[in-house]
Amino acid sequence: MDLANLFLIFFKASILSWGGSQPLPILQDELTRQRPLLSDQDFATAIAIGRITPGPNGLFVLPIGYFVAGLAGAVAATLAICTVAFSSLILLRLHARLARIAAVAAGIRGIQAGAIGLTFAVGYLILLATVHSPLDLAIAAAAFALIAFTRVDVLVVLGGAGALGLIALLHVG
Repeated sequence: MDLANLFLIFFKASILSWGGSQPLPILQDELTRQRPLLSDQDFATAIAIGRITPGPNGLFVLPIGYFVAGLAGAVAATLAICTVAFSSLILLRLHARLARIAAVAAGIRGIQAGAIGLTFAVGYLILLATVHSPLDLAIAAAAFALIAFTRVDVLVVLGGAGALGLIALLHVG
C-alpha cells in the first residue's frame, strides 16, 4: 500500500472518531476487511503492542502502521493522527459556542453512542481472533472486569495477563 493512502486511512479514522480507542473500528474495517492488509490476529497484536508501550492512549497507530508498511507506515499513521489532533484545537473553540445548541448536543450524543457500538464491535472481532481456549476467555473476562469495575492500572492488568499466559504454557509444557 502506498503511504499517501495509508495516511488517508488513518486521517479518516482519526477525524471520524472521538479520540482514545475510537479510531479502531474504522481502522479494522479499512485494513482487515476493505483492503485485507492485516489479519484480525495481526490487528489484535498491533493493538496489544500499542497498549503495553508507554505513552499516549492512541499509540496503537504506530504498530498498526508498522505492520502494514514498516517504519514508513508507522510514521504516516502517526502524522495522520497528529494532523487531526492539532486541527482539533480550532474545533475546541467552536465547540464552546455550538455545544449549547440543542441540535448539536443531540447529534454529538448520537455519534458518541454509535462510537460505543463500534468499539464493542471491534472488541468482539478481536476477541474472536485471539481467544482460542477457555483460559484465554477467562483472562479476557478478568481483564474486562478489572478495567471496567476497578481502578487497576492497565499495565498491571496486561502484565498479569501475560504472566497467566506464561504460567499456562509452563504448566502444559
